[in-house]
Amino acid sequence: MNPVSEVTKLRRAVLTRVARWALEKPLNEKTSEADITAMAKEIIPNGPARYRCCIYKERAIIEERIHIITDSYKEPSVKVISEACNGCSVNKYVVTDACQNCVAHPCRNSCPKKAISVIQNRAFIDHTVCIECGKCAKACPYHAIIEITRPCERACALKAVKIDDSRKAVIDSDRCVSCGMCVTVCPFGAITDTSQMMDVIHSLRRKEVPQVAIVAPSLAGQFGAKVSVGQIKSALLRLGFDLVVEAALGADIVAQQEAAEIREHYHSKLMTNSCCPAHAQAIRKNSPDLAGNISTTLSPMRVTGQLIKKKYDNKVTTIFIGPCIAKKSEAAQGPEIDLVLTFEELNAIFLAAGINPADQIPAEMNDASAYGRLFARAGGVSNAVTRHLTDLSLDIIQVQGLAQCLAALKSAAKKIGSGEFTFVEGMACEGGCIGGPGTLVTPTVATRALEKYAGETTSVKKSDDDK
Repeated sequence: MNPVSEVTKLRRAVLTRVARWALEKPLNEKTSEADITAMAKEIIPNGPARYRCCIYKERAIIEERIHIITDSYKEPSVKVISEACNGCSVNKYVVTDACQNCVAHPCRNSCPKKAISVIQNRAFIDHTVCIECGKCAKACPYHAIIEITRPCERACALKAVKIDDSRKAVIDSDRCVSCGMCVTVCPFGAITDTSQMMDVIHSLRRKEVPQVAIVAPSLAGQFGAKVSVGQIKSALLRLGFDLVVEAALGADIVAQQEAAEIREHYHSKLMTNSCCPAHAQAIRKNSPDLAGNISTTLSPMRVTGQLIKKKYDNKVTTIFIGPCIAKKSEAAQGPEIDLVLTFEELNAIFLAAGINPADQIPAEMNDASAYGRLFARAGGVSNAVTRHLTDLSLDIIQVQGLAQCLAALKSAAKKIGSGEFTFVEGMACEGGCIGGPGTLVTPTVATRALEKYAGETTSVKKSDDDK
């Protein structure tokens, strides 16, 4: 994600303005159309249009964004703002100036629909006939025919983003796993995630039961390189949370439970992790025959939620705060987590409440081990699991990106019976959770902060010595 793009700035401006409204207005007052119009005018003031044809269209899109944030949370977690979609009227295959008007014309000869002709010494594609099979591009020896795909379509490894008759993007909910990749790449900001931010603010203000924040380890570095997780914890307590717990606590438990599963089912020769909800859902929807190879252990988020619910005898509100849009859908699968915020949404609440984490005195954070905290980066899950299995022979495969995850699991499944036990660590986001769509900083910055937070050079070595 580019944290300084105009789309990102607008999205964060809308979240912050809505958060301020939710914090200031009486609890029983619902958001009216007049409120939404007023907020949109504040974000897009009078004057020349900056992004669209006119400020009225800009405001209409902002109003729709506000509606999505303020409406009660519903599935799916990812939605298209039709008014914002550009329609991207592009043809998939285009002949470039690299065309040499060669004698062989392999492009024309390979086309099954005879959609290619040669006009004025250059290949021409009749897009009314073209079926976008790509054979011409593959046949051209000069690579003069290029493929152009819409960013949202290209980002979706599961082909859940489709184009309707009006050339607008639509989400196929039967394929979508809420990974959020399409949200991060659309240059028009036409795809967004639904929000529980209003529910979180209202829950904090009502204080009917204790409010517990469960924070993902990828929180490190999100509010600045010099802002510690302990300072963010203090900011959360000031915001109104009664307790802040690391989801890495659940990760330590998950590592032990997944290791126990491998021991128990070592004969099956294949297992993949359950902590990434988009990865797990991609398998269930696209390779259901391999769904039995997903670990049955709950994710660190839900395991930590279980501990908190038990501690408070279920009289508590658990709010997970992380980098992931898919966690919003996962939370609905069980009673452990009541609400979910992304780091972007938390930042908006902090800004609206006038709380700067950098100004806080650090609180102590010691719920989890370095291994649990490093779940947030690629390789962290398998490293944590295998430290409990030093006596077993394992083949570890670490992959990121849903297409690679599915391919790696299918490849491993074909080799069952011919080798040692294979554990596939699959993460939907590049780099792991630190590359999630709800983050505030780049994965490179987040990785450095996470490793510092985990105390990788000291805590991990100490743990190794203790084994």
